[in-house]
Amino acid sequence: MQPDFKRLAIFRTVVASGGVNAAARVLHKSPSAVTYDLQQLERQLGTPLFRKSGRRLALTPRGRVLAASIERAYLDLQQAWETIDDGHGQEPLRIACVSGFGRYRLLPRLLSLLPRERPLEVLFRTASGVLALLESGRVALGVSYRPLVTAGVASAPLGEEELVLVGPASRRAPPTAAQVPALPFVTWEEFDYVFFRWFEANGIPLPRPWHRSDHFDELEEALESVANGRGWSIVPLDSALGRAYRARVRVHRLQPRACSNEIHLLGGERELAGADAALLRLAAAP
Repeated sequence: MQPDFKRLAIFRTVVASGGVNAAARVLHKSPSAVTYDLQQLERQLGTPLFRKSGRRLALTPRGRVLAASIERAYLDLQQAWETIDDGHGQEPLRIACVSGFGRYRLLPRLLSLLPRERPLEVLFRTASGVLALLESGRVALGVSYRPLVTAGVASAPLGEEELVLVGPASRRAPPTAAQVPALPFVTWEEFDYVFFRWFEANGIPLPRPWHRSDHFDELEEALESVANGRGWSIVPLDSALGRAYRARVRVHRLQPRACSNEIHLLGGERELAGADAALLRLAAAP
């Protein structure tokens, strides 16, 4: 199904205007015509975009997602327009990264290396989300802990990160290997890959079942939960040593040998051989 750009524009106007009547005045249409267009858009998408909130319309969760996506698309179009219009604007460096490595190691170093006049766009996603953005052409390069390769997307080693067990700062002594499976764990999106890697490296059987105290989409919320004493988690070391958490969580190593995790640079063959990929390799270096 092709996007209905005309009705998406009407939807955007309704959101920006705060209601059907105000949008109708902007669009020079009747309120009933605007309502009809919204109903047809909801029918095409198979989901409601608005709900009644007293006398006003409020966005549903899926409506909020669509509205945010449309605004990002308009911002991209505006930036492309301005770049073409001024005749000398630089193409932005667009990359997608898994959160831990991307936020806490790659991005701070990349910002110090990237020329100030070069625009930068970084999208933090899960490993599968990174691949989806590459396949769609939304970004030119991706950074992931999974060497996910499909037609048109290749993979090259970028570096390593250490995975560590973290608990609240008040817990000074590390748990024994026998105690670990019974710990209350705070998990985050795609935790299974990171957790399983750490358990395997430390020779500890996976908990059956998991004792899970909290679960979040984002790594930062998981660290916040650990810092508040709600459980334990397994995270990239760079995130645990980040400014917001290094004094609030404690890193525990059960054995001297570190549990390392490979990080991969993803992109087309030409992109992996280009100057932008070389810059990311420099930023990712230890």
